[in-house]
Amino acid sequence: MRPAAQIQAAIELLEEIEVQRRPADRMLSGYYRSRRYIGSKDKAAISETVYDILRQKGVFSWLATESNMEDVPRSWVLLYLIEKNKDLDEIFIGDDYSPKIMTDNEAAATVVASRLMQEKAIEKAPIPARLNLPGWLAPIMQASLGDAFEIEMGMMQERADLCVRVNTLKSNREDVQIALGRDDVKTSKTDFSPWGLIIHQKVSFNNLPSFKSGLFEVQDQGSQLIALTAGVKAGDKVVDFCAGAGGKSLALAAQMENKGVIHACDVHTKRLENLTTRKKRAGVHNVQTHVLSSERDKWVKRQAGKMDVVLIDAPCTGTGTWRRSPDARWNLEPENLTSLIELQASILDSASRLVKIGGKLVYATCSLLREENEEQIAVFLKNNETFQAGTLSELERLEGLDVVDNHQLRTSPAKTGMDGFFVAVLQRIAEPAVEQNKEDKGKVKK
Repeated sequence: MRPAAQIQAAIELLEEIEVQRRPADRMLSGYYRSRRYIGSKDKAAISETVYDILRQKGVFSWLATESNMEDVPRSWVLLYLIEKNKDLDEIFIGDDYSPKIMTDNEAAATVVASRLMQEKAIEKAPIPARLNLPGWLAPIMQASLGDAFEIEMGMMQERADLCVRVNTLKSNREDVQIALGRDDVKTSKTDFSPWGLIIHQKVSFNNLPSFKSGLFEVQDQGSQLIALTAGVKAGDKVVDFCAGAGGKSLALAAQMENKGVIHACDVHTKRLENLTTRKKRAGVHNVQTHVLSSERDKWVKRQAGKMDVVLIDAPCTGTGTWRRSPDARWNLEPENLTSLIELQASILDSASRLVKIGGKLVYATCSLLREENEEQIAVFLKNNETFQAGTLSELERLEGLDVVDNHQLRTSPAKTGMDGFFVAVLQRIAEPAVEQNKEDKGKVKK
């Protein structure tokens, strides 16, 4: 494809993403599936353009308005190309496979936009535009991050490192690093996770023998630390309550040396089906999957008080992973945050029943917002006297990270290059005096 055709594809994709508000990665996959003629190099170029623009959508939207352009994807692309010093007349050609020729208004606006860029006018723009986040979310994020707000949001404009977790059931970090090196894949060891490797180039993992044989899984270092701090051991009974595709279940299984049992639970059947494929490749055989009707499925009641460790990787805003999913910030609405906070509290309340006396409840999100993290834990502890703050496992490995009172951990994208994760470890110290049986319409269980 010519560069002009790649840009036209990017405009079309951005228009679809803006209208449908579905995850960008799914939109791109669907677009490419329906256009088999697009080669791998063209896909890479188109995707890079789309994601770069989504990362800076706030800036481009503000510049479009200030330059008297329409605040639409075509304008964002124009501004992106000006920033890249591209010749617009060579791209906006107007044939069947390129963007339409610029209108007189657009041509005049590009002159204004170029001047604004040269003058660095964006430095005086409102905070949401300058830092590329929705206006309603800016004060909430600022309150959560305090003095680190601008530097953390600045980091969110960068691309995230590609990180993998070595599967210790089959190999070790040094040998996997050597195996990847033989395939000309450059890596370095992660600073905090004992199993992590950072990949320093674009890689098609499905073509690598080391991946196909289950020697490693793609997983951010921050996510690996959640499994590490849970402190599971061989023989434990464990629940991964919101297991999704099972990345943390596989990490826990490796820590447990395939001994004991992990119950991987989720309300999404298809996600758990993906785990079935992944655990076979990884050589994991102590993971059982359970499709739940909701967080209050009857399975939870039947298993109450039996588990050594319950991990809740709670549904959240995903604000800590914006570098990987830059479109997610633009799809968030205030009502999303409100409903997620309510769901997180309900999940905590229900899943906590699974923990036996002396067992651990591990709550985690990939969010930077206190409302989803510290405040959730504070409310839970206030309402549940049978739990107290526990202790993060492997504390000695966490030196230099944001650890509070030995039971809460935040990972900072700006400080560490990881995604932004939160994890808290709580411990059950007693049985509840009276259990509220919520499946039976609020009757008290005697």
